[in-house]
Amino acid sequence: MTDAAGDVATVTVAGRSTTVKVIPLWEIDAPAFRERVAHVFRSVWPDRRGECVAIRRGAHTPERKPTPLVLVPADAAEGETPEVLGYTIVYPSSAVRRPPSGENRKSEACANCTLNSVLVPAELRGRGVGAALVKLAARRAMRELGFECVTAWCQPRLVPFYEACGFAYEPPKRAARAGTNEGALWAKLLNRGDGGDGGDGDASSSDDDELDECMRLFAST
Repeated sequence: MTDAAGDVATVTVAGRSTTVKVIPLWEIDAPAFRERVAHVFRSVWPDRRGECVAIRRGAHTPERKPTPLVLVPADAAEGETPEVLGYTIVYPSSAVRRPPSGENRKSEACANCTLNSVLVPAELRGRGVGAALVKLAARRAMRELGFECVTAWCQPRLVPFYEACGFAYEPPKRAARAGTNEGALWAKLLNRGDGGDGGDGDASSSDDDELDECMRLFAST
């Protein structure tokens, strides 16, 4: 569950209730922390060596996009290398149109981002950690990074998970899919070429052509 402000959530880790939060990867500027993040990342996607190298080298900075977010215990002591409970990276994406609702019947364009490489270590899956990661990352993307829409592309089996996290399913547009190479389409939508899996705590390696479903979460107007 998340608190009223939405900045932290409570999950079960090692049999005890733990308050967690997301932080930018660069917030803890320590090789030991980056190595821990890279180790968790590689345990889920061993073939994505480029991203592992970028994590270890500290290539991500506040001045550059995208923004990697790490799920960590909120009560970690200062100077301590926190446990890595989850990871995702926020990519700026093409603007999308907000669905008309209520009195506002006009569809307006809004700033959009994509959650990519959503992952939770295997031993922590099935405990609500993935949901906490997605909800906190989406909230940060909207409140602090200025996006009005958060998009996740996922396998069909993960649609219920994202719906439980507040996302809505967006049916594919036939015109956009017809005659288009799926691998190229997903790579373009994710602003990268190595795929991604919007995981629910059961994240695993996924080819681009498996990312069939579009889920979107719009900021409140």
